[in-house]
Amino acid sequence: MIAANVGSIRARMEEAARMAGRTSLPRLVGVTKRRSVDEIRRLVQAGVCHLAENRWEEWESKRSLIEASDGPEVSWHFLGTIQSRSLRKYYRPLFRIDSLDSRPHAEILSALSARHGRRQSILLEVNVLREPGRAGFWPEALEEELENLAPLEALDIRGLMVMGPLPEPPGNMERTRRVFGEARDLWDGLRKNWPCLEELSMGMSEDFEEGIRCGATEVRIGRLLFEEGVV
Repeated sequence: MIAANVGSIRARMEEAARMAGRTSLPRLVGVTKRRSVDEIRRLVQAGVCHLAENRWEEWESKRSLIEASDGPEVSWHFLGTIQSRSLRKYYRPLFRIDSLDSRPHAEILSALSARHGRRQSILLEVNVLREPGRAGFWPEALEEELENLAPLEALDIRGLMVMGPLPEPPGNMERTRRVFGEARDLWDGLRKNWPCLEELSMGMSEDFEEGIRCGATEVRIGRLLFEEGVV
């Protein structure tokens, strides 16, 4: 089932890219939160080797088991809310942290990365919806925040991560399209002065095709990969 789901999702990605006139596909990141090690292994065997967790302790336990098994090399992403205590306790260098959401967390992460002798690749989470209480930098503050974060030498800022709105009613992509379009315009504008921002992570199970049409370089999919009869 998982292999069939992966095939269906990749076909949908290809069609969305074709409709947008794109010649390349975004990276597919499999979101593995609350999934068993056996399910994750089957996902990797189906060709999805970029995986994301949203809790440090769960990532730590799964990482050791997955990496100990035979199979393709896995690139791990962290995709959850960053909490200082868990970051200090569980952090190990990984492929990328896709949800860096504040300057204090950036400073902690830079110090931890430096102790490991590594530069940690990150994406900045952007609150394009401008909803109080939602994680992420506000769009209007990003230029200044980039100036503040650039001196943190152990961080490698690679792009932006955006969460879309819940479709209301389900299946209505009009608001999602506006939000993703604004995120793309923000990303395009920032890259004039910050060419390091090569990545735009945008789109999940409910809206990844809109993300692709709006220029996402990465989509993050969980439910559709694992559940029967949803693709």
